[in-house]
Amino acid sequence: MIFLVSLLAPHESQAADAAVEKKITKQFLTSGQVDLAREVVSLPLHRGRLASGEAVWFVLTDVSDFATSKAMGLTWAPSLSKAKDLKSTRVAEMDDSGNFTFKSGRVDFSPSQKLVGGEPPNFFPPKTARAGSVGDAHYSPLVRVANRMDIVFNAPVIAFNVEPEKIAFCDGSPDYSIVTDSVASICPDKGTVDLKLRFGFANGKHLRYLSFDANSEESATLESSTFAPAESDILQSGAIEVIYTIVNGDMGTKNANRQGLDSAINGEGPSLDILAHFTEISAGYSPMWDVRLAEWTKEAILKDQRKLITDGDDLEAKSASGLLVSPSGGPVKTTGNLVNCPVVGFTNE
Repeated sequence: MIFLVSLLAPHESQAADAAVEKKITKQFLTSGQVDLAREVVSLPLHRGRLASGEAVWFVLTDVSDFATSKAMGLTWAPSLSKAKDLKSTRVAEMDDSGNFTFKSGRVDFSPSQKLVGGEPPNFFPPKTARAGSVGDAHYSPLVRVANRMDIVFNAPVIAFNVEPEKIAFCDGSPDYSIVTDSVASICPDKGTVDLKLRFGFANGKHLRYLSFDANSEESATLESSTFAPAESDILQSGAIEVIYTIVNGDMGTKNANRQGLDSAINGEGPSLDILAHFTEISAGYSPMWDVRLAEWTKEAILKDQRKLITDGDDLEAKSASGLLVSPSGGPVKTTGNLVNCPVVGFTNE
């Protein structure tokens, strides 16, 4: 089963009022240059290598150490230190120039992504979901740098074992058989990669974030991210946040209450998920998110109580009252799905 989707179509409010300029109201990943007109963030592109010699193209988004986060413009995610001894957390060394050598972790970008929705109106779960990139048994985005006080970075791989001229798509239209599907453009000569932003909510505000990896192939397909089954053990580490995904919200591209997986898989826009209790970077923050599915009951739908949800407390109250339930029965709860979704920032729409 899969439980998260934030498809790439822009939120319908983008066309609501041309006079309102979209703005970042609070940016956390300060190493990135956000372009809300294109809905991308440009990040530094790093080239490292495996100990066996293959080139590893990656980005850095989060780090467990506060001083490093400030120096590199990364999001401080102190809870990642809880994952430093996990089997899935890869080991690397970093030289004085900041170059990484990874002990393990390969990603195959050659598969073609394929998604076929279920029978309407229940498009979720999909009939077919095949991820466009797959990590091996040793791949996880989390990396412990052994010669730098065991600092843990979130270092998702963008391309693997390929020379720079092969991934030079500075003007867009990248070849997704050699780069991750969330790339909008990539320019090794300039050392940059533009990544497509995802849309959601937190604390009643619009949230932009990135999506890189998932421990479920179906989730990875829906998120256009890498299937990384090895990262499942992060769920038991405590280095996680909670995100809620509506299954059967209202549908229709012009519907102000539109939300959910059925709508997203039908091509109406992103599923508009809700990061549970995020307001600011704190000691508990992590880019690794525990996905929890929420389904409106038939009674809630019949009584027209199905509305857009933008706040985790609101969702939890509706779960407690029985308006929202887990598809497997009972209150909304964990699904066992984990996604790597670094926050970028809050926006005004």
